[in-house]
Amino acid sequence: MKNIKQLLWMLFGIVCFVQVGVIASQIISNERVLKEGEVFYFKVLPLDPYDPFRGRYVTLRFENAIKAPLGDGEKKEDQHKGYAILEHSEKGDGIKEIRLSKPQSGSFLEVDIRSFNYTATKQKEETSNLVYFSLPFDRFYMREDIAPKAEKVLRARSGVNVKAKLRVREGKGVIEDLMVEQTPLSQYVLTQ
Repeated sequence: MKNIKQLLWMLFGIVCFVQVGVIASQIISNERVLKEGEVFYFKVLPLDPYDPFRGRYVTLRFENAIKAPLGDGEKKEDQHKGYAILEHSEKGDGIKEIRLSKPQSGSFLEVDIRSFNYTATKQKEETSNLVYFSLPFDRFYMREDIAPKAEKVLRARSGVNVKAKLRVREGKGVIEDLMVEQTPLSQYVLTQ
C-alpha cells in the first residue's frame, strides 16, 4: 500500500512536470519569435470587445489578408493548412502567395485554408487561383485601463492608420503591438 502511494505521487509529479514543460516551451517559442522574428506591418480594421474571462482585447480583421493567389506549381489539395509567403513592397507589407508545402527559407506564416476559388475563361484553363484563408491570430489583448480609451480612439478614427506589428519566424507569428501611424496604440491613447 505504501509503495502504491509513492508510485502515485511520483506519477503525479511526472505529469505536473510534463504539463509545465509544455507550457514553458510554448512561452519560449513565442518569446523567441518576438526577439528574432522579422517585422511586418498589416493594416487592421479593429473592434474592441470584452470577454469576462480573458479581459479586454481588440478583435483584428486584417485588411488585404484574407485571400491570395496559390503559388506557381502548386496543385489544389484537400488540406486545411498552408503557408502564406510574406513580402515587403512599396504598397506596404502583404501576402504574396499561398504555398501548400512548407518553404525551406524566407518569411512565411502558417495559415488555415478555408477554401479555393478557381475561375476559368475560354482563353485559359485557370486564370484565377485564389485561396481564402485565416491568419493564426485575430486578437490583441490590452490592459483593462487602456482598452476603453483605445476603443473610443479606434471607433472615431477618421483618417487614422492602424497597423498590427507582427513578428514572424519559421512559420510562427506573434502580434507585438498595434501601431497608430508610428506610435504604439497604448501610448497614442494616452496622448489623446
